[in-house]
Amino acid sequence: MKYSFVFLLFGLAITLACNNPKNGNNNNATTDGINATKKELPKSFYKRLEGTIAGKKVVMHLQRVDDHDEVSGTYYYDGSWLNLSTDTVIGKDSIVLAEYNFYESYFNQDSKSPLLKLKWNGKGFDGIWESGDKTKKYPVALTEKYPEGSYPFSIGIYRDSVKAFADRTKSPTAEISFQYLESKSNDENSKWLDSELKKIFGLEQADRLTGFKNLATTYFSDYKTEVAEQQKDGRGSEFEAWMNYTDNSQQTVNYNDNGYVVVDFLTDTYTGGAHGNYNSSMICLDVQNKKQLALTDIIKIDSNVLSGILERNLRKEYNIKAKDALSTVLFDDFIKPNNNFYFNANGIAFMYNPYEVASYAQGQIVIFIPYSDVRTYLVPAFAKRMGVK
Repeated sequence: MKYSFVFLLFGLAITLACNNPKNGNNNNATTDGINATKKELPKSFYKRLEGTIAGKKVVMHLQRVDDHDEVSGTYYYDGSWLNLSTDTVIGKDSIVLAEYNFYESYFNQDSKSPLLKLKWNGKGFDGIWESGDKTKKYPVALTEKYPEGSYPFSIGIYRDSVKAFADRTKSPTAEISFQYLESKSNDENSKWLDSELKKIFGLEQADRLTGFKNLATTYFSDYKTEVAEQQKDGRGSEFEAWMNYTDNSQQTVNYNDNGYVVVDFLTDTYTGGAHGNYNSSMICLDVQNKKQLALTDIIKIDSNVLSGILERNLRKEYNIKAKDALSTVLFDDFIKPNNNFYFNANGIAFMYNPYEVASYAQGQIVIFIPYSDVRTYLVPAFAKRMGVK
């Protein structure tokens, strides 16, 4: 059983693999011009937006990749993780975004998503939030801002493909794409941040283009070898329908404040079989101190105590009653913290990828812990920077 959230997470990556140019790449990280007053949205952008929805303060992150109409993003509201994806693009200045609450979509796949109907005014968005049943409407006012401790980015994509059989017009293909973030500033902290963004892809080269080309070359070489082995074993025609391989990866901003940047690094692959697989690695970067955060940089707590807090919030979020075992949702009757964590203004979350603690059909399991549940365990320096009292 698939959930809306699952499709949202890798829908953009799948779309990027479509209409892949034969000759290779589009690696222009075009910028959106933070101070621009043009009243049309650029083709490619990352925007950090702050303002209000229904009178309540929000910070939103939106991204769109070059020559692509899809817009995706996130924002946080009353402790909920809300995901956004394109519903409709209207002209050059307006978009309608569908909003997905992960936990609501988990239980009610047929529910109609709320919509954010937004118009770009040159400095931000004006619009309305409309409930799925259209009975409620609230004003939206968002302005693009990068206060001290936040960072502007440009966004770009490299993509390429190769045929399994070069002499065939209709041949299975292998496609690869890298959607990447690039720091737009040139100060010391931003240079360090940009270096870390490249390391997430495993790049050591000074420029991304060379690194992505090398990764693609290795991927295509392995693909050709596998196709040749299948042909040698006489399995070519039998497995040809499964030879359309894809390997898509993308960086998206999950948090960008207080000298911290949290990047969701999503990989989505298909290498034959009934379905592909996807995985999110949450990378928490302390730009101010130039280090990648470990969980102990945020919270000092006994793992058994943290497991209890995780279970309590898992039961609340996934509606598991006290009398029911956790195995009604998970593989086992316990949940342990992992190293795939992230944080925002409201709390700490733990991300469990498919097959890690539950089946592929369950999708990603995300357990959100509000700071109020762990306030006494927070590292004082982290709590101070985040304004947790």
